[in-house]
Amino acid sequence: MFIGHYAAAFSLKSVEKKASLGMLFIAVQFVDYLFFILVPLGVEKFRLVENYTAINHFDLYFYPYTHGLLASVIWAVLIYGLWRYMPSFKAMGNGRVALVMGLAVLSHWFVDLIVHTPDLPLLGDNSPKVGLGLWHNFMGTILLEVALLIGGLLLYLRSTKGVGALGKYAMIIFVVINDLSLYDGGDRAV
Repeated sequence: MFIGHYAAAFSLKSVEKKASLGMLFIAVQFVDYLFFILVPLGVEKFRLVENYTAINHFDLYFYPYTHGLLASVIWAVLIYGLWRYMPSFKAMGNGRVALVMGLAVLSHWFVDLIVHTPDLPLLGDNSPKVGLGLWHNFMGTILLEVALLIGGLLLYLRSTKGVGALGKYAMIIFVVINDLSLYDGGDRAV
């Protein structure tokens, strides 16, 4: 799941208007950014396996530091702490903003749970791994991602008031363009 994570950002922005939507977009993808930093360093690992799932070719076999439930909680608490206590982040909001930022990071694991194969560790790599496996169903994954994204976008749009034509329609255009650009001819997500 990729664009489905942005549904959490839109939803959380509708709950806390002082939170930056851009920072929420980063927060919901934070553990993926870390993953793609740690992979070249050899800390976490994946391999490309043709047709591993209907959605992608990724066998995500070792990533307990970014995608484990315990790790996700730790990253969420760390981001909460940064937003709550670091002067440069603290200036961007209050304790509620810090909480929303932490929840945005944590939301990644729960959204991944729906689509991933059973590869999400609960504690560490040797702990049980979970995942409901929706990635094995291409159309089911696409429909869920689009439904989540539209639902989150609607919550966001109901909680904000755009100024001018750009303010009213830019986010809808952004979502449509990003949604369409993630799929290469309907064959496989890229």
